Amino acid sequence: MRSWQMQRNGKILIVTGGRVEEEFTAAYLRDRNFDRIIAADSGLASCRALHLTPTDILGDFDSLKEENLLTFYKEQGVPVREFPTRKDYTDTELAVEYARELSPEEVILLGATGTRLDHALANIGMLEKLAAGHISGKIVDKHNEIEMLCGQNEKKYKKQPDRPFFSLMAWGGSVTGIDLIGFSYPLANASLQPSQSLGISNELAEEWGTLRMKTGKLLVIRSAD
Repeated sequence: MRSWQMQRNGKILIVTGGRVEEEFTAAYLRDRNFDRIIAADSGLASCRALHLTPTDILGDFDSLKEENLLTFYKEQGVPVREFPTRKDYTDTELAVEYARELSPEEVILLGATGTRLDHALANIGMLEKLAAGHISGKIVDKHNEIEMLCGQNEKKYKKQPDRPFFSLMAWGGSVTGIDLIGFSYPLANASLQPSQSLGISNELAEEWGTLRMKTGKLLVIRSAD
């Protein structure tokens, strides 16, 4: 991989091969800027549909139906890294690993959900990989925003009318010391296990809410019906 490294405040967009709702995604991206756009496998087709020019393309391209699309971007000088189909990593994980090497502040994943639950769960696991590198990671689709917080943490959240539901899920073990302030169902020094539904379908009761936690890995999911 290239040794080029971005500033720590850089932002990376990864577009991978799951479902991408074009109208929603175009609106979501309208006022957001990224230092790098990484297209993973058939995420390249979504980039084309959204009029996004990737800075990097990678994958085995087994699910990219438009073969001429890859040729087009190669001719435009976009770096392409091709991998064998038989490998120990998904194309999304390869993209996340590449993004980690660039030491950004934030990584947004589009196309990381869809009809394949196995891929969706694996992609949620990529949020843990990013958090371990002290990188803010988020999976975004039309109905959900998913992020993971690890260890002692405090974060404020603004009420979003288009995503009113606020859910917490423990990932890989217990989460302790959870405080929720400014929510319809507040918590004080609570613990959460992966087998519990205690954190599901909360809402912000005020314009801003505060989440604190002491230990563990916590999924934060903001959703719309």
